[in-house]
Amino acid sequence: MNLYRVTLRGMHIDLEVASIHGISYVVASGPDRAYDLVRADLNKRDIGLSKDRALQTVDLLAQNVEYPECGYRLRIEKE
Repeated sequence: MNLYRVTLRGMHIDLEVASIHGISYVVASGPDRAYDLVRADLNKRDIGLSKDRALQTVDLLAQNVEYPECGYRLRIEKE
């Protein structure tokens, strides 16, 4: 599993509820899956316009492996 920062085209500022829906941190198996999780949640909750939900970037921040290619190791608590 990897930690990604998913940035959308819109929803970076929300003055009413102080939530920024346009930037999410997601643990997923790959970048496509990370965006799919964010998009599905926003669609289900009907947050933002379709154009605001469009993908801008997906950044790999950390990996759950001994020698991460991105340079940062993600540690996940085992249940």
